[in-house]
Amino acid sequence: MDTDISLQDYLAIRNIAFEWAESYDTKDWDRLQKCLAPSVRLDFRSLHGALHENLSPGEYSTILFGMIGDKRLKTQHLLGGSQWERLNDGTIRVAYQIRVAHQRYVDESLGRVANKGHGHGVTTHWYRKFNEVWKLEGVAPKLEWDEYDIFGTLAPPEDETV
Repeated sequence: MDTDISLQDYLAIRNIAFEWAESYDTKDWDRLQKCLAPSVRLDFRSLHGALHENLSPGEYSTILFGMIGDKRLKTQHLLGGSQWERLNDGTIRVAYQIRVAHQRYVDESLGRVANKGHGHGVTTHWYRKFNEVWKLEGVAPKLEWDEYDIFGTLAPPEDETV
């Protein structure tokens, strides 16, 4: 496994990973799009979702908005230890331990919790340089186990449109 990477590249990729997580949690879709490659792969099959290939940054963020964009849903995507590999095509593959807390509230006052569900596993990211700037080119979370009702928490209430 080739792990040779400069400190400058390592820090640039770590900063993208931070921007990715923070943009999800703050629901800042413009911020998210800035760290994405022109074509992104999103593999949500482990989360009972679909494989999406060749997404534009706008299409990617629209999918995320549909999943976690509700103002009544709070999340924290916490990245832990990581394993790095430089692939032959110049891509950097990083597998991060991840814990994602999800908590849905009854209304936008965020005063009363309606449901919660937390996921634990590994999310794999692929990074590649575009015009000498590192960008996130692919995301594939793998849910190992969960607490409470993660899929119920992610689903908006049936009687409401978010």
